[in-house]
Amino acid sequence: MEIITKKHWLGWNTDDKEVFDWARKSSDENFKIYAERLEKLRPRLKERNYEFFKKGLHDGRLIAFSVGEGLYLDFESNLPLTLRNFSKTSVSMKVINGDFDAVYDLKYERVSKAVFDFPSESPLWGNSIDDWGYDELSEVDEKILKHEVLFSSGTTILIEFEKFSFKKKKYKGSR
Repeated sequence: MEIITKKHWLGWNTDDKEVFDWARKSSDENFKIYAERLEKLRPRLKERNYEFFKKGLHDGRLIAFSVGEGLYLDFESNLPLTLRNFSKTSVSMKVINGDFDAVYDLKYERVSKAVFDFPSESPLWGNSIDDWGYDELSEVDEKILKHEVLFSSGTTILIEFEKFSFKKKKYKGSR
């Protein structure tokens, strides 16, 4: 994470005015930089996905994080499976949004790297994963994108992938 770091988050929550002022000013500048970076990635994304990454899931909660080579295989169809079915690593995340009124199923395909850092060696608060704080989409190269998430506990997720999609389902909950 480059735009909003653990140092920023700690700075927003300190009594040290100088550190707080730095965190606020730096994050304001970094949000502008991120908006420009994301705009440059726009041609590589479907418009729906661009809007997802632009908005993010701030204050959401991670329900599930899965990595595997057969996450999207249909075992109910009884079709014959071969090693070719298992050739590409995928990541799936299920996240409830901050208002607890929608559940997102995030799907990353052709994954080249997946890192789930929990518990973090440099935690922020608590001992659970806690709230989805900030996330960033960036470019690794002309084929691969990188999505990073920083949770309020200090937990991080990093996924390098070639294909992304998501489904959003309404949910009747309350925070």
